[in-house]
Amino acid sequence: MKKIFRNLFVSMILVLAASGVCAGQQTGKSDMVISGHGWYGFDLEKSRPELRSYGYMTYEASLGFQTDPADSSAYARAFGFPMFSVGFSLARTQNFKFYDQTVFPNLYSVYGSFERTLLRQQRFSAGYQLDFGVTYNPGRYDPVNNPGNNWLSSPFMAYFGAGAFAKFHVGKRWEVGADVMFRHFSNGRLALPNEALNALGAGIFARYRLSDYNYADYTSVGRIKSDFEKGMHYMVVLGGGVHTCMAEWNAYVESEPDPEKKKEAVAGLKRHPKLSLSFDAMYRYSLRYATGVGLDVFYSSNMEELEKSDRLFYGDEVVDKSPGYAPVSVGIAVVQEVYWHNLAVHVAIGAYPYRHKGVNGPEAKAAGDRERGWHYEKAGLRYYFPKAGDTFVGFAIKSHSIKAEYLEFSVGIRL
Repeated sequence: MKKIFRNLFVSMILVLAASGVCAGQQTGKSDMVISGHGWYGFDLEKSRPELRSYGYMTYEASLGFQTDPADSSAYARAFGFPMFSVGFSLARTQNFKFYDQTVFPNLYSVYGSFERTLLRQQRFSAGYQLDFGVTYNPGRYDPVNNPGNNWLSSPFMAYFGAGAFAKFHVGKRWEVGADVMFRHFSNGRLALPNEALNALGAGIFARYRLSDYNYADYTSVGRIKSDFEKGMHYMVVLGGGVHTCMAEWNAYVESEPDPEKKKEAVAGLKRHPKLSLSFDAMYRYSLRYATGVGLDVFYSSNMEELEKSDRLFYGDEVVDKSPGYAPVSVGIAVVQEVYWHNLAVHVAIGAYPYRHKGVNGPEAKAAGDRERGWHYEKAGLRYYFPKAGDTFVGFAIKSHSIKAEYLEFSVGIRL
């Protein structure tokens, strides 16, 4: 178990380092930006009966690398000279107030950030920001000592943030602004429970640039020719990961009234291997974007355990009326990639023409098991190695209705 979370943590750090390398290829010390940020947000799951207050503060500090208008990078100009940052945040989630003795810890995150300006005026700028990183959670679920914290049960989790900002340039080097952001914390179903934390809020920030800001520098440059060529690309991708099964949680943990036995049941939950084989056909129509379709074949190794859990939780009558249990599922998806040099954001939204995973009706939905649905999503990063035959490595979260199924690591080749 510790090895799984250690690998997750190392993988996230490597992705942050790769993002920093991509940014650093185009920047120097004079392009650095130091930022401080205060943000107040609310947990969006207001149906949680154990909570009596939903708000918390987040404090952040980051070091940004602003792409320079003098750069010769076609990507920098195509994205309007974005800023890349590496940051640290402290989420004061211990300020949640509960009706019982539940303890919810502060969350500590390190993350990489991509900020793109869409509107640039003499003194005013506005755009959007994307964060991705890893979060340390020091206070986890315990059915005996901390049974109310059923949101977060892992020491390390993935963090994702997305938002919009507006800022004013005060003099040559100072900036002040405000933003609205959505934040998501989840362990990708590496362990249960994993109700996750989804929050929405607003904040203010101040920044100091180590070089002077000159509006004319950003508006007097045009696009430059790149070596990009339009055309079709075909990808073959092999992926895999592990997950804990919601049906087993419902059957063996949630239905157990005794806390000590519940703790034993949590420790006994299995982590089942997941495999996937994907074939993508994408048309790259611009330097930044490629769109296409994909065929996904998924393999789940826990069909016998799933049927056994379903019979225990739902009863034989409900299970006998279900479509059955097959380890292989087939999906067809619309896929999109967004490129920055060799790094790509990969997103897929798909549906299953073939899938038999037992109980998938209102009974599963009422039990909080969204994994039985007819559609799925995948979102993550890929890094391409052109000098190694256009092979790539990546990771993504596969989910159903934005509820994580598992964290997938992948290798592939672009043909």
